[in-house]
Amino acid sequence: MMKELLRHARLLRLLLVMWVLLAPASAVHASAAVGEVTLCIGSSQIQREGRSEPVSRGYRIVPGDVIRTTTSGHVHIRFVDGALVSVRPDSVLQVVEYRYDAANPSASLIKFYLETGTVRGISGLAAQAARDKFRLNTPLVAIGVKGTDFVTQADAKRAVVLVNQGAIVLAPLDNICRADGFGPCATPRSRELAATMDGMALVYRQAAREPLLQPVNSLQGADKITPALLQERVSNASTATAVADSRSPGQALAQEAAAVAESRARAERARAEQQTPPRTESLTWGRWATDPRPGDNLTIPFREARNDKKITVGEDYYMLFRNETITNTLTNASGLANFRLESSTASYRDPYSVLSAATVNGGSLSIDFGRNTFATQLAVTAQSVGTQAVTATGTIDRTTGVFLSNGAADRVSGAVSLDTSQAGYFFSKSIGNGALMGATLWRR
Repeated sequence: MMKELLRHARLLRLLLVMWVLLAPASAVHASAAVGEVTLCIGSSQIQREGRSEPVSRGYRIVPGDVIRTTTSGHVHIRFVDGALVSVRPDSVLQVVEYRYDAANPSASLIKFYLETGTVRGISGLAAQAARDKFRLNTPLVAIGVKGTDFVTQADAKRAVVLVNQGAIVLAPLDNICRADGFGPCATPRSRELAATMDGMALVYRQAAREPLLQPVNSLQGADKITPALLQERVSNASTATAVADSRSPGQALAQEAAAVAESRARAERARAEQQTPPRTESLTWGRWATDPRPGDNLTIPFREARNDKKITVGEDYYMLFRNETITNTLTNASGLANFRLESSTASYRDPYSVLSAATVNGGSLSIDFGRNTFATQLAVTAQSVGTQAVTATGTIDRTTGVFLSNGAADRVSGAVSLDTSQAGYFFSKSIGNGALMGATLWRR
């Protein structure tokens, strides 16, 4: 009997020790929760510590969690600092790090990794107070924020970003901009996209030298991303999610799409009411910067250029505006059209990112509307590198009039006027660690 009692006592002591050891771990695990699922439509999984569990509303998110949505899956997360994240279908997002200090928000540390798919993020107190410590990585780029609402679509071959509020800084990952870093990368290849750049997307493709600003309506195939994601209502309250969860996935997404469409229609009507009578010229070069670059007599300030036109193509300095009120003959255009150089501007950026004036000495541009191709060449001179040839070929989209070069060395992006009488493009040519860049206007 005594031996039996001793054996039970030892067993109880062992269970007590295990409870004491495990209880703090459970408490730490519970206190480590940094977010909560506020909406779950369709089928999705959370991968945690090698295990996968179905996602449901109220699920608590901890650092290290990987959210995997299926084709029908859609997950909204509210984080402890008020940040909101919408993980779209067929996406994989990891919460790599999420440290929020309510007493000292500037000490916060946040990192996400979007392996593939589409995510919309709305900054909370942590990202607003510690912008130098927020990072969203994809397989190719690092994204930092400036108090932002933005959408990122990415995979192993490209990254596309739209901005609704604030601004983002996108930089290709390399030996300077490392994946293990935090905050926006400041490198010669980094580019900024702000909400004021209406209708533009920032795109980076595998093996490209630098990101490219493109009109959203010119994105095609895998690059295509809908601006409607920027008007999507990201649930942040349990009452909203309770209503959403009572609907079927198809009903929820259909009603959400209808709300988005109505929101966009109202915005378009308001924008149309504010427009002024159009000017007569077809193409105008604007610039994001307040002051022109050295030797730039071609561009005008952004607000003046956009007054009555729409952006066709652009990058971190130049953007080409087009008059959309003239007769559109793009779809009926045929044959080979040759253009003469009408005006231009160019500059050279040295390896230390110092800009100096350059000149375009002449060139040619031909567009084959029958084959939907173009070919161009320029002679560009800068004091530091002498005269360089810029040569490019590519394709033209007959529905939009936008044309893009095929190669990555001499990069050209442009558009023709709706009546095909004018064309314009900006160019970039890498020379060692420097680059020649500029903009051109052509007349048929």
